[in-house]
Amino acid sequence: MLTRLHVRNYALLDEVGIEFQPGLNILTGETGSGKSILIGALNLILGGRAATEVIRTGAVSAAVEGFFEWQPDTCGPQLPDDMDIDREERELVIRREITRDGRNRCSVNGQMVTVSVLKRIGEALVDLHGQHDHQSLLDPRTHLAFLDGMGDTDGVRNRTAMAWKRLSGLEDQLRRLDEEIRVTQERRELHRYQLAELETADIRPGEDETLERELAILQHAGQLIDTASGVYEALSQQEDAVIDRIALLIRSLEEMERIDDTLQETVNGARSARYQLEDVAANIRQYRDRIDFDPRRLSEVQERLELLKQFKRKYGGTLEEVCTYRDRIAGEIARLETADDRRAQIEIEREQARKTLTDMALKLSKTRRRLAAKLETRVMEELAELGMPKTRFHVRVDWQQTSTGPVEIDGVRYASDASGMDRMEFMIAPNPGEDLKPLAHIASGGEISRVMLALKVILAESDRISTLVFDEIDIGIGGGIAESVGHKLKVLARSHQVLCITHLHQVACWGDAHFTVSKRSTDGRAVTQIGLLENDGRVREIARMLAGETIDDLALTHAREMLRRTAHTPVRAKHA
Repeated sequence: MLTRLHVRNYALLDEVGIEFQPGLNILTGETGSGKSILIGALNLILGGRAATEVIRTGAVSAAVEGFFEWQPDTCGPQLPDDMDIDREERELVIRREITRDGRNRCSVNGQMVTVSVLKRIGEALVDLHGQHDHQSLLDPRTHLAFLDGMGDTDGVRNRTAMAWKRLSGLEDQLRRLDEEIRVTQERRELHRYQLAELETADIRPGEDETLERELAILQHAGQLIDTASGVYEALSQQEDAVIDRIALLIRSLEEMERIDDTLQETVNGARSARYQLEDVAANIRQYRDRIDFDPRRLSEVQERLELLKQFKRKYGGTLEEVCTYRDRIAGEIARLETADDRRAQIEIEREQARKTLTDMALKLSKTRRRLAAKLETRVMEELAELGMPKTRFHVRVDWQQTSTGPVEIDGVRYASDASGMDRMEFMIAPNPGEDLKPLAHIASGGEISRVMLALKVILAESDRISTLVFDEIDIGIGGGIAESVGHKLKVLARSHQVLCITHLHQVACWGDAHFTVSKRSTDGRAVTQIGLLENDGRVREIARMLAGETIDDLALTHAREMLRRTAHTPVRAKHA
């Protein structure tokens, strides 16, 4: 239940605090006084759209704060798991501030939340019916939600949605696979030729670098042999070879060592140098002997390198890229060769998913048809109490046949989406002898308002939302029917907190609490004020609604009589 609303710098509301009561809270005031502005402020903390234009002129921000009684063990919103809300507090304080630069600051009991979280919490706390929301009844697409609100369809609806999502996913897989097959088939022969060419070539990453080194050796074989021979001769074969000269030097050092043993390390270093040079000489000789100038091998290497260059030009800038391309087309060809098997498996899964969806959609439709019969009876009962006793109301439930529908029953396909296959529309015949016709084609504004109120009353019997807000639900009606609407709101207020903006005295006189909204000029600026009416103040407001600005004794007497009569009229919900 909404216990208190505090608004600052929102449109014409400067600084307003209002404490709502249980039961039926009535808000009245002259046209243009700002009654609907208050509803807009409430909608802000329920996650509604925030526009910087609502910030009061001269202010840098607007803020709205709502205080709600909260019974988390029995009803109320499901809070995010990461919110540390003390459930013993039994109060939710929701605050939202908007600034001129478009920023939103939203909090619940002091903890920052996103607007989407605020909206989810708000939907569980308050059902807000705006001035033009009754027009939604003219759109058949909204009727399904009203019917589902009649009973516990959440479980089967969720399973239907999951089955539809599963089937849709498999259909997408088949479409993607068919497109892959189509594209791959167009290139299949080319890819097979390319793959054969590449596999025959037996290309290995880095092969070109190895061949470039071999080519350099083959092209300079004579030079390498001559140079290696010269080095080898100089090191060990000439009469004055380097290794022989070092051997003589070592003998001289050894003689010095026999005199001064501190030269031992130097001698060892000289010996090591000799051994290393002997290894160099042996290695260079072996290298020289390995070089074999083979004109045929030279030709083979040159031809191979030319082939690799051609492949790099055709399939990639490097051999690594060529190999990657080869592996990719090999994978495509392999997938194409197994595509039929994969497609057959997906088709099996698709038909299983179709059967599951069909079963769930049929079960959901059966539940809805049962609820539809119940809704028809209840709406006609409520409309009879709202001045439409001869009205016939029917919920038409159809299935749409289509050759491509996801649901199949006895070989016939039907359209379906995540909400099922039912196509629903409210039909009405307000007067005896008339045929049932779509609500949008026949109902007047007052009739639509009463149908909406009837639906709200019926749905309130099964929902867990504690606060209902009506902004001029009584539009298009008057006289005795308006009094019936007021009584119906009073009945609804026995089980829910109801906030109702009205221009009709027949409705206002039923309130448990009555607030007046007025517009005043302060320091040259318009300011909306809200006050709780009691006793004589309430009598005068009802009289104003009866007679206009000129309130006479007759109007006051009539107002007192209306308030006395409604206060003593028994109020009992027929289907409580």
